[in-house]
Amino acid sequence: MSAVHRNRRLGPAVVVVLALVLAGCSVESNRPTMTRAEAKAQTESYVAQAVGAFPQPVTPVAERDNDGVCFKNDAPSEYDGKVTAVTARNLTGVPVDRHPEYFAAFRAQVEAMGFKLNDASADFDHALFFTNHANGFTASLIEIGDGQRTLNVGFASPCVWPEGTRPAE
Repeated sequence: MSAVHRNRRLGPAVVVVLALVLAGCSVESNRPTMTRAEAKAQTESYVAQAVGAFPQPVTPVAERDNDGVCFKNDAPSEYDGKVTAVTARNLTGVPVDRHPEYFAAFRAQVEAMGFKLNDASADFDHALFFTNHANGFTASLIEIGDGQRTLNVGFASPCVWPEGTRPAE
């Protein structure tokens, strides 16, 4: 199986795994965070900004609008009570020969928003991964599927307490 074929097949799994791995790598802290609602609003804003920067017309279709869970650093299978908000959209109907334009537009937009390209991007032929080190949000643009080769744009928040502070135990 070629690397390109393998990367397209694993696209959706990469988004989920990357979000969960990043969630599992959070620094444990009892400090207040933004709320889950604030984190979700930020991921939605980022998606809207990215979609607005793509060559038009583009039709974003909801792919994922939910939370991931975060785990304790010393017990990677033990939920720590924090969540990570995830917003992802498929860009249907974009001709494959135009995908390079979309990757270039995405990179320019997210870098303008303060995101930096992750080294992990070098391991994938049709995917870009970014992190905003100022606020911990992540961004990705991935070509998924073996047939249509649909583009998927996604943003995930850092781990946050659902209500902004650690709940009383």
